Amino acid sequence: MNVLGRLLASLTTVATFVGAVAVILMIVHITVDVILRNVFLMSVPATGGIVANYYMAAVSFLPVALAAKLDQHIAVDIVFNRLPQRVQVWNLQAVRLLVAVVAGAAAYGFLLDAVQKYQLGSYVLEMNVRIPNWPGYFMLPIGFGLWSALNLYKIAVFLTGAEDQLGTPRDAAL
Repeated sequence: MNVLGRLLASLTTVATFVGAVAVILMIVHITVDVILRNVFLMSVPATGGIVANYYMAAVSFLPVALAAKLDQHIAVDIVFNRLPQRVQVWNLQAVRLLVAVVAGAAAYGFLLDAVQKYQLGSYVLEMNVRIPNWPGYFMLPIGFGLWSALNLYKIAVFLTGAEDQLGTPRDAAL
């Protein structure tokens, strides 16, 4: 469990870092495009296609696992907080299992779609520039797969009583 926890923590950190870098690159790319367009009446080719198919995919889907790692996803606690502590703990595990199954199924479906896009050599055409867009499709199964794996790991930690190696307090939501 220790190795798996550290691996998932590292993968989550890398995915979050790539998402953060994508935000910075997107800002720089768009800023350069706007300056060039307004000052020199020229633009960076394919800015829209690159922003939509690369940066936004990375920013939107890679860091989703960080919220799971930190137990910071949106929650409605009106009823939950009124439940006995033991019921809260088991309810949390049931929610984690549901999220793991749904996110895992979504990751699998997204992976099939991404592989198909790769095999077809999917691209978008912007201002006569062919931009391969298939790499952006792989961001979804990576983000959702990691989200699913983190939830399964947290369930396993709970059931086995092992030490959580994600670097977050055990059952921080409680």
